[in-house]
Amino acid sequence: MSKLKGVILSIEDVLVRQGEGEPKTFRQVTKLIRYLQSRKIELVIMTNRQWTVDNGTRSLVDALKEVWGEFTYLCRATDSSIPAKPRAEAVEYVLNRMSWSRNEVLYIGASESDMQTAVNGNLLFLRATWYANKTDYGFEFDSPRDIARFIDTFCLREHLWCHEVKDENFEYYALAPFSTMKPEYTLYSQDARDAAKHGLGHPDFWVGAIVSSLYFSGIYQRINYITVYPGHKAGSGNSVMNDAMAIFGKCFRKNYLPDLILRHTTAQKSQTARINGIALDHLNQLNTISLNRAPQRTATARYKNPPLGKGKTVLVIDDICTKGYSLEAARTFIEQTGSDVILVSWLKTINTDIVQLAPFNKFDPYKKNEFRSHVAAKVHSYRENLVDHMAPGELVEIFKNYKDWQWPS
Repeated sequence: MSKLKGVILSIEDVLVRQGEGEPKTFRQVTKLIRYLQSRKIELVIMTNRQWTVDNGTRSLVDALKEVWGEFTYLCRATDSSIPAKPRAEAVEYVLNRMSWSRNEVLYIGASESDMQTAVNGNLLFLRATWYANKTDYGFEFDSPRDIARFIDTFCLREHLWCHEVKDENFEYYALAPFSTMKPEYTLYSQDARDAAKHGLGHPDFWVGAIVSSLYFSGIYQRINYITVYPGHKAGSGNSVMNDAMAIFGKCFRKNYLPDLILRHTTAQKSQTARINGIALDHLNQLNTISLNRAPQRTATARYKNPPLGKGKTVLVIDDICTKGYSLEAARTFIEQTGSDVILVSWLKTINTDIVQLAPFNKFDPYKKNEFRSHVAAKVHSYRENLVDHMAPGELVEIFKNYKDWQWPS
């Protein structure tokens, strides 16, 4: 597990604006730098060309150091040994020089070149838009304060996953327990349910928590595709996570497939079934989904041939996992293509075990199937796979702080 050690910043339209400056925004940038310094996060400013101020009479780096103190400044124009952005070697140079691992670093930039540098370097890209909006890649931040809040909330956590199950080809992670009855879990659990089911609450918080856990745990480096589990109604998707997971995928050239898993028939809703005394099992999911042979590759294009296959790994994300019926259905269908699967949910319902399915005989995952029976292979204990008892308390604190975040005094 890693947490943030360093930030790489670009200059143009992040620290300064081409042409006339904006002192108010620069003061906010300075507050961001002060915040990073207060959290012992190392700072690298990287540029291909020289920058000057005061009508060209002194260098920008000298002016900045007068305000911020010492930091690492890498300028290709004055040191030809520094690889030029946006080459991947530029990021490698920084990582080696600073002794950072890839998933201990964020890249803050604004331009198309910045985006390419972050993508080529396999770094999470935070896109500053307070001076200009030049690319649609990366997670957008309108102010330095918003970036500070993101870092303070998500990037300095000590406890990324509460639940982990790793058992041969079964791999599952969850941020924290779900319960609307236990007081210690109620606040964030209610918000997660509102966000997942109705798009209310703070869906941006839950997306940020998942994205940061995937990044700092390094899971993002092991996957080829990302998808989310659809809602229970026929034809539904998962709009809460669509935009953010598409952006996350673009940062690392991991295609997000929003419609890989199709809900061809409305499934019985779990809450309704419990109220009516109906016992559900995996068949409720297995018999109502299929895979899309030609899922969306981009917003305007589809795959001509199925992208999944041997040697590929698909990350499947759901909001709240109880016994794992939904995620196990997804894994069962995706594994029929030869792909491996990693399962993730926002939260895991307390005191309920995950029931893993035995492998199925060969079937066509791209069409409707009617299964009349299934075999449970293993039961993964809730308590035995609760690997970090500190994670729920940390989630409570960062959720409270996120809603009312202020600059540290």
